[in-house]
Amino acid sequence: MCSFVIPPFFAALKKIILSYLQFSKKERIGLAIVLCLLGLFLYLPNLIKPTIQPLQHSDTAWLNGVDYVEKRKTETYKKDYAKPAPVKPTYFHFDPNTATENQFILLGLTQKNAQTILRYRNKGGKFREPKDFFKIWGIEPAVAKALIPYIRIVLANSPSKYPAVNSSGGYNPTYTPKKIPIIEVNKASVSEWEALPGIGPVLATRIVKFRDKLGGFAEINEVQKTYGISDSLFSIIQPFLQLNIIEKPSINTAGVALLQKAGVSPAIAIAIVEYRTQYGLFASLDDLKKIVFLQPVQLQELFTLVKL
Repeated sequence: MCSFVIPPFFAALKKIILSYLQFSKKERIGLAIVLCLLGLFLYLPNLIKPTIQPLQHSDTAWLNGVDYVEKRKTETYKKDYAKPAPVKPTYFHFDPNTATENQFILLGLTQKNAQTILRYRNKGGKFREPKDFFKIWGIEPAVAKALIPYIRIVLANSPSKYPAVNSSGGYNPTYTPKKIPIIEVNKASVSEWEALPGIGPVLATRIVKFRDKLGGFAEINEVQKTYGISDSLFSIIQPFLQLNIIEKPSINTAGVALLQKAGVSPAIAIAIVEYRTQYGLFASLDDLKKIVFLQPVQLQELFTLVKL
């Protein structure tokens, strides 16, 4: 029977391993005690109840107030210091010696620029020619250059005709100031609306269409409800607007507001417009009798308030 002989190398390796992994009885007992203590320390926190109670909602409620205050501070900062969005300018002829702050802002200047010009004028400053506009501190040269063609300066000691700048930057030989007419808001045509400062062909057409949809303006302030007319623009054109009270509005064209302006009750005015929309125009005032809820007394009163 053959026996297996362990090579010297493996015998030496086995001796080294056994010398490091063999423990005496005392060493084994000590290792067991260390492992028990380690397990005890790891599990001990689970056995001891915490003395500090967890935070309740009421304990942290004050943080919401801090967050709110900080949020308000941030919003206020953004509101006060955020750069305002640029406003698209509306160009029209103006005299820098008489234009209002709203007009300057409408032309594309900032409020600070407008106030600088007003302070300059209050101290006795005068614009004697269009290029004087470049002398105002704080106005960007590109903005001033865009406004030069629209400047029309009228001085008290100047003749009725005076030089004016054209769109190419040169000077026209003479310019006669254009008088802005007063228009009747319920009769003015598109071209008459265009004659007002700041009103172009698109906006003039929009005003007329809005007026026709309403059946006429019942008051001048209704013009401002037209899409595209800002508060500043309306303040410029308002002095040139007038409204002639129509004695008797037509039941075939007047809107609800205009009928009410003439004295027709709101319910009857709405009924007239709705009947006209569904069945077409009235052939005569007697057709008002087709509105079923109208009483004879109401019909007699309507005949005195409206016309065909």
